[in-house]
Amino acid sequence: MTVEALSSNVVNYLVWRYLQEAGYGNAALQLSRCWVRDPESLPFAKNVGPHTLINLLQDGLWFDKLQAEAANGEQRYRFGRDHGRPYSSRNGDTLTLDQGVPAHQLAEEANGAVQEPVPRKGPGKRKRGRTNGIEPRMDPQVNGDAMDIDQNGHTHVTNSVRAESEAVASETESPTVAEIPISTLSIGQSTEIQTEKIADMFEGTTYVSIKEPGKTVTHTLWGTPEAPLLLAAGRSLLRLHHIPKGSGANSVQGPQSMDLKLLADEYTVTALCWNSHEEATVSVREESVNEGGEVMRNDKLLKVSGEEVVTISSTAGMISTMRWNGLTQTLLTISTTDISGFIRIWKGEEDLPVWTANTEKAILDAAWMNDTTFVVCGERLFQIYEITDSLKVQQTFETQATWESVKYEPSSGIIASLAMEEMTSFLGIVHPNDPTSLKTHEYPDAYFSDFAFQPRPISTSDSQSSTVVLAAASTSGVIRVWDANQPFKCLKRLITEDEGQVNKVAFSPDGSLLAAAGPYTITVWELEKRDVPIAVWNPNGRTNEWDPSVDGYFSLRWDPDGSRLSIALGNQIAIINVPR
Repeated sequence: MTVEALSSNVVNYLVWRYLQEAGYGNAALQLSRCWVRDPESLPFAKNVGPHTLINLLQDGLWFDKLQAEAANGEQRYRFGRDHGRPYSSRNGDTLTLDQGVPAHQLAEEANGAVQEPVPRKGPGKRKRGRTNGIEPRMDPQVNGDAMDIDQNGHTHVTNSVRAESEAVASETESPTVAEIPISTLSIGQSTEIQTEKIADMFEGTTYVSIKEPGKTVTHTLWGTPEAPLLLAAGRSLLRLHHIPKGSGANSVQGPQSMDLKLLADEYTVTALCWNSHEEATVSVREESVNEGGEVMRNDKLLKVSGEEVVTISSTAGMISTMRWNGLTQTLLTISTTDISGFIRIWKGEEDLPVWTANTEKAILDAAWMNDTTFVVCGERLFQIYEITDSLKVQQTFETQATWESVKYEPSSGIIASLAMEEMTSFLGIVHPNDPTSLKTHEYPDAYFSDFAFQPRPISTSDSQSSTVVLAAASTSGVIRVWDANQPFKCLKRLITEDEGQVNKVAFSPDGSLLAAAGPYTITVWELEKRDVPIAVWNPNGRTNEWDPSVDGYFSLRWDPDGSRLSIALGNQIAIINVPR
């Protein structure tokens, strides 16, 4: 296996593609004028997928981090978290080459005539961030070919080996604006000037720190409206938090907590769910050391109510997924290994499951569809089960992908799922109009991370024709809003305010607000009213009570009435007030 060779043609093409995809059409026009007339005609262009430059940079930063960790050294590339104010209007109007209208006229009508570049004075340090929404002028850098800059600002390539197809730009060869193909260019025009106010949710944030060594949060779960308590669980941790509204940094009344005592001191909570406002079911793996120094592990399924802890089973294995069906008071648990999965259905006070089933492939997630039907997914596995007098497979979908999570929308009967196959992500839909088909769509953004249905009343009329909103996110900072009723019709493409990573998305309980969150920021939209966010939470450089660089599981939750958000990472929790 050989390393791909870079030339200035390849680098220029990647930059040109990025400028188009990011909405900086004028900059792309300028680059193609000074470089090559039609970049898409380059022989390698057909092999370059969307967002390749961003993917290369992200992969490079990850490699730099791993290399630094392996060598116990420092990372070479550090840009910090403050990249300046983001450009608020992302993509301008897309131009199509109308027959009979000169290309230069279309460009002038869209964003004015393309001007000659201002001569540069000399080399300088390249800046990554943007300032006040204006892209800074970049000075030439040595990147592949060796470049010299004369006093008139012209760039000459010296002592370099060029690709056979590589063009050499000169004044006589520079194409006119009318010659530049712009059928796919998106002109970076500020057509939607952002005038709506974006609320700052930082003030009034309540922080909860887990101070005991060795305790970390891996799960958070809000209780019912009758008892809006936040249950935090994880490594040697099972703790209830009562967080009064308005209990921020300047509040007299702060959060109160109560530990739910288990029999073992060392344990890990692997799954949990609320059964009612006063009872939860918890799966734990207890750890102890015998006299010979050997670590002993014991998996238990527990029912917790106040200070009372009752063991349901010690033979259920390590449970990774737990789903409660409130209508039938039935518990679905999934235990899995690398090569097989175990499905168990529990009911009432029974210490043995009522129904069981095994699979020959690992199960990664499950979701109830109704009182007697549920869907499971996993490694090359996608099945629907039905409970009758026994537990039977109702439908098996042939697939080679690893389906990591699955969700069900009850008013429409649509199933959605997220999959990985090698380095490619997929969004999957099973529609009731075609219940035997698992439709898949290659996800357009890198690193598909999470998705959520917008809550709708189950009695929604004409659900077969109405829009079923599905929001999906990627760690690249892009959120796409799909209509799951018309599989894979994208309704909106949203960008987080700081263009930072998004690990989780969640709709408020009433469905009116959408939150997208990562360790560094939370962005909230009211989709029915506007595409500009209504509120942003960004604590970077403003507090020492939240450290986004901590390693651990990241979680995002709405409280029962949709007035607050909670996020958790490592040994810290933040509760954020959301403006209504």
